[in-house]
Amino acid sequence: MSEGLLGTIISAVIAGIFSLIAKRMELSRRQDREAKASASPGAAADIQPAAAAINPATVLLHIGILQFVINLIGFIVGLAMGATGATQDTVILTILVIGTIVASAGFFWSALVVDKVVRWKHLALVAVGVAITTLIINSILLETPITVYTVGFALVQTFISMGIGGFVANSVKR
Repeated sequence: MSEGLLGTIISAVIAGIFSLIAKRMELSRRQDREAKASASPGAAADIQPAAAAINPATVLLHIGILQFVINLIGFIVGLAMGATGATQDTVILTILVIGTIVASAGFFWSALVVDKVVRWKHLALVAVGVAITTLIINSILLETPITVYTVGFALVQTFISMGIGGFVANSVKR
């Protein structure tokens, strides 16, 4: 099995695991709110979910989805470029450029689905998660050592993508 396909499969598994964890966390939060409401029926109307709080379940879900989409696109681009006989340097550079564009689009989507009050905190947490999962997947599949340089590069690329996606999302009137 090719490394790209294996990376995409691992990303899908990570996205699925993060999705399941996110659903469980959301269910647990909902049950806690319902328990508090039933404990004091008169105060049930006063209990509102915090609109300005970061939802860890949503953060995990967005990390999983972004990681999966980025690796899927990287696999497709690598496969297409490899079929054309492109050099390895050209393939890597193309994957980095297209990966940054795809990640920016993913951060744009992520920014649009959260409250504006917590948008940048949410995006920062998602960016750190995406960078970490990218480093782990690259370390396992490509046997790339995790060094100060790889960590720095992953963080810079991810935060640039986050900044572009977040800025564009802030420009959209909603």
